[in-house]
Amino acid sequence: MSDDAGTWVEFADAPKQRAFLRVMRTALPIMVLVGTASAFFSKSGESPFQTWGLITVPIWFVGWSTAAAITWNVVLRLSRPFAVDVTGRRLRIRGRVLAFEQVDSAELVPLSNDDASGLLLRFGQKRGRKASVLLRDRAEHVLDDERRELLLAVVRGSRIARPVSPHDPTGAFGRYNFPGTLDREGAEQVVLQPPAPGEHAP
Repeated sequence: MSDDAGTWVEFADAPKQRAFLRVMRTALPIMVLVGTASAFFSKSGESPFQTWGLITVPIWFVGWSTAAAITWNVVLRLSRPFAVDVTGRRLRIRGRVLAFEQVDSAELVPLSNDDASGLLLRFGQKRGRKASVLLRDRAEHVLDDERRELLLAVVRGSRIARPVSPHDPTGAFGRYNFPGTLDREGAEQVVLQPPAPGEHAP
């Protein structure tokens, strides 16, 4: 495949970046505070604070702050925008190019512990790279027409299918055996009309 830069359209997902930032502003400080507080506790024997004294607190704080910074950088890397070449029927995820036909996996993923805060569509290869798109931020649909059409082009050209259990070789109960996963028709449906908070996936 030729890599004609003029045919690629970057799927800029500013709503997802804003939603991730909102979640991380809450989650990362809690991670640092709880991690630092763990210096005062131990499952057995003396706690780190009892063993090493006051020096434990700044050491634990720096360690957990570093872990939080690494987590944030990993999230940023994994959420880098992907690009779509509709003419060439291909997708570029973090430098790797896939034909639409190589996309075989899609699932709905809550932005946090429940889908009330937002809903992502994660898609790609079952054993390969995946991209994610924010479909809904809280109760608000966030895909504009241009990005919706790009995403629909990928989904309609894909081979997205639910996993199949050995105990259900026909996949009749795939929706229940693998909750959140989608087939191609379901993926198209959620792009056109994302489920509301608490609503089941198609």
